[in-house]
Amino acid sequence: MRKVTHALVVLAAIALFVGVMPVLAQEQAKEAATVAQGQLLRVDVNAKTLAIRSSDGNQMQFRYTEQTKVVGGDKSVAGLATMAGSPVTIRYTKQGADNVATEIEVQQGQQQPGQSPDRQPKQ
Repeated sequence: MRKVTHALVVLAAIALFVGVMPVLAQEQAKEAATVAQGQLLRVDVNAKTLAIRSSDGNQMQFRYTEQTKVVGGDKSVAGLATMAGSPVTIRYTKQGADNVATEIEVQQGQQQPGQSPDRQPKQ
């Protein structure tokens, strides 16, 4: 009887540990995310990349995956291809040399006057 009780306690501890690990991994991923804001320049659906011009004028490139969440727009990364010039906020993580987008938030129809997505802001 004592062995059965001990085995059940060990199994319960293992189940609890296995159940908590994914939650801890998600929390760590959220903490490790970096945020970039700027103007959407282009989306390459074949290469699964997108580029923005950040508020300081630098161009940044991001890779996206099937798990990348899209907020605003038509809620898909492929749909962003028609939204060049729109302001975006991108949450991303670094994987080696790549910036991997975890969430893309787009503010549709708010292109800044006098700006083209392929040019620097007019001075």
